[in-house]
Order: sequence, then C-alpha cells, then structure tokens
Amino acid sequence: GARGGGAFGSGVSASVLRYVKTHGGGTIGVSSQQGASQAIIASGARVAGLGGFSGRESAVSVSWLARAVADGRIRWVVADRGSGPGADGRSGSREVIAAAKRAGRAVRVDSSTVVYDLQGRADALRSAGA
Repeated sequence: GARGGGAFGSGVSASVLRYVKTHGGGTIGVSSQQGASQAIIASGARVAGLGGFSGRESAVSVSWLARAVADGRIRWVVADRGSGPGADGRSGSREVIAAAKRAGRAVRVDSSTVVYDLQGRADALRSAGA
C-alpha cells in the first residue's frame, strides 16, 4: 500500500510516489493500464498506462510518448522489473519503455525500482526510438 514500500502495480511503489512528489510531480508512465489503474485507485496518483489493460493489446509509439513529454503530459516512466517475482514483461509497451531507458535520466528510488525522468528529453526520446 501507499504507507509501505509495496508496489501498486507495474512498479508504482510508495517510494516512486514519494520521489516524484518531492521532485516536481507529474504523470508517471507504466507498462499497462491495469498497473496504472491500481496505483490511481490506491493513491490517487497521476499514472498513465503505456500499454493496454493487459499490456499486450495496444501499444503507444515512441513518437506519441515524445509528444506527451514535450507537452508536459508525461514526465516519468517506471522501468519494468525484469524477471522473477513482480516482473512485468508486458509486450505492448516494451518499445516505449526501452526508448525511455535510453533517453531518460535514470533514478534508483529503492532497491528494485528505477524511474526515468524524461523532462526536457523529448528530442532524445525521438532519437532513441529511431
């Protein structure tokens, strides 16, 4: 829950929410709508699903994400957790998450979660998706 360090879904932990709040706020992109909805319901956070509900049925493009970053609609992206317990290998958002990792400024917010700050990185994001 929000009081502990546990994730609300797709890596949106209380640690992520605290970090984002203390570093300027903004919307957090995660790999699926399901993960986004869990965080929104549990905490009221500004979270956007970059893949569909399961993360497989739709995908946003890197150019869409770059426009969203340039327009100030999305600032942060939570990196997938890799493999093992809590892993989120959703294919629908894989390309945009990978581009965010290449273009963003990586910040480790706890022992298992990296958040990518994309503020001012829209051009780098476009290049990372090419």
